[in-house]
Formats: sequence, structure tokens, C-alpha cells
Amino acid sequence: MYNLNNKERMQKVFLIFFVGVLGAFIGQLVQGTSADIDDVLLENVEALADMEVDGPINCKFSGDLTCPGSGDKFKIVYKGYSLR
Repeated sequence: MYNLNNKERMQKVFLIFFVGVLGAFIGQLVQGTSADIDDVLLENVEALADMEVDGPINCKFSGDLTCPGSGDKFKIVYKGYSLR
């Protein structure tokens, strides 16, 4: 077995530390990119699904939400299927 002097030992420690930080940075970049794409896809799916409600729309109480049927502002908007 061979002995390393302090300078060589510090160079190896620095190299290992640098590779670890670089790996963490690249991991964050890759993770952030896929999350942005997932958010956009989810918003598109929700927007398409929102238009597919065939059931009744009920609006109750005065508030901030726009009722799709009348355009008036209500507190609660129910969308869904009817059991009738």
C-alpha cells in the first residue's frame, strides 16, 4: 500500500466533492425540466376534461365564481351527472 501526502489527499477530496456537487446540480436540472412538462400536460388534460361535463350545472349563493349557464357570480358551482 502506498501513502498519499496531504496535497494529493486534498486533491482527491476536492475532486470527489466537485463530482458530487456537479451530480446534484445536473439532477436538479433534469428534475426541474420534467416537472415543468408534467404541469403543462396536467393543465391541458384538466382543460379538456372540464368541457366534457354533460350533467346539470347548479349555482348557489352570491360569490366570486362565474356560473357557466348564466354568467352570473356565485359562491358555489356544482357540475356533474344527474341520476335521473
